[in-house]
Amino acid sequence: MAFKNALFAAFAAIAMAGSIASSAPAMAQTDRDGLQRWINVVNQTGVEIREFYMTDVDTRGWGDDRLGQDTIDSGDSMRVMPTRRQRERGYCQFDMLVVFSNNARVERRGVNLCSTTNLVCVSTRQCRAQ
Repeated sequence: MAFKNALFAAFAAIAMAGSIASSAPAMAQTDRDGLQRWINVVNQTGVEIREFYMTDVDTRGWGDDRLGQDTIDSGDSMRVMPTRRQRERGYCQFDMLVVFSNNARVERRGVNLCSTTNLVCVSTRQCRAQ
């Protein structure tokens, strides 16, 4: 009987450790103030997204391409985060620029990352914050 209890306790500990580990990435998606500051860029256009820029509303200029060497193919999405400095400054409002492989550009101003999780591009002229 003691062996069964010890075995049950071991399985319970493993299960609990697995559930804690699986919840860790979700907690890592929020900043110190408990707010999320990221956006899923969803491409439903039929054209590859080549570049994506995101900056807080008080910064002039677009800064660096947040995709780096990556692109977002049509039908795909990618989670993009502001720079660490922007997140630490506590901004929620961000301006965004999407550049497609055919050189079309879409700008979105004042997107609230603290309450929006998706930027859905439905054409090379329209991206909606959702």
